[in-house]
Amino acid sequence: MSEAIKLFIVEGEDRDLRFIKEMTQIFFRGKFSAKIIQLPAAQNIYMLYQKLEEDCFETDVVEVVRDTVKEAEFVLNGIQRQEIDEVYLFFDYDLHNNNLKKDKNADEILISMLQFFNNETDNGKLYISYPMVEALYDYRDGMCQPFSNCFVKCNDICRYKDLSGNNNPKACMHRDIREWKMILAIFALRINCLFGESCSFEYYRNSVFPDTILREQQKIVKENQKVFVLSALPEFLLDYFKIDFWNTMVNLTKFRFIDCPLNKQEEQFGK
Repeated sequence: MSEAIKLFIVEGEDRDLRFIKEMTQIFFRGKFSAKIIQLPAAQNIYMLYQKLEEDCFETDVVEVVRDTVKEAEFVLNGIQRQEIDEVYLFFDYDLHNNNLKKDKNADEILISMLQFFNNETDNGKLYISYPMVEALYDYRDGMCQPFSNCFVKCNDICRYKDLSGNNNPKACMHRDIREWKMILAIFALRINCLFGESCSFEYYRNSVFPDTILREQQKIVKENQKVFVLSALPEFLLDYFKIDFWNTMVNLTKFRFIDCPLNKQEEQFGK
């Protein structure tokens, strides 16, 4: 029997792919017998949706990427779909896309996509970064708040790469295990803020899912025209591994805050 394959499909070819390769190198390689493949979809989530919709969602996403991305055609050459036992997709929350027909609602499509891509061993499992992949390095040492701000105005999402990266030393660095531990702890603290609950492992495992995060984000967008900054990569890691991983990687006791938005969301939104 051939070696199992875990496939990670990301939206872009630059930072998206680099971050995934970095994450899998630290947390996956050498841990178990499986081949890790990372590929760019070279399209946003709505473009992918339209390709699947055209075939009534009967075409497998791996074959869509194989047929539309030159690199995927090369990397997946000789690999049959049944050899890939897990598929994960990572895309951005794009409120200002230009790829949808006028009669399509972007948020409704995202809900549908999360319902369709809800199992890594079947259609694949989808994770969304808010507002985009750069949320991974949008943090300060020892602080919960992002480098930019806890919330990004919807009208400023197109500027988020600059907002999160300008003068941010985390933007260009290679993240080692120490930095990833900080990223994971900060993610758990931000989940506290987003859901208004103390985020234990039990609460996270039973209540926090890609679709419940989306619905909380949609409330913020609807009421305040802002998006809460949250990365999909630590979300994936905390989903994938068990309680021992949480206990080792998520230390919430050494962080300080500047105007923590927990229970102060109206004040934060008003800035």
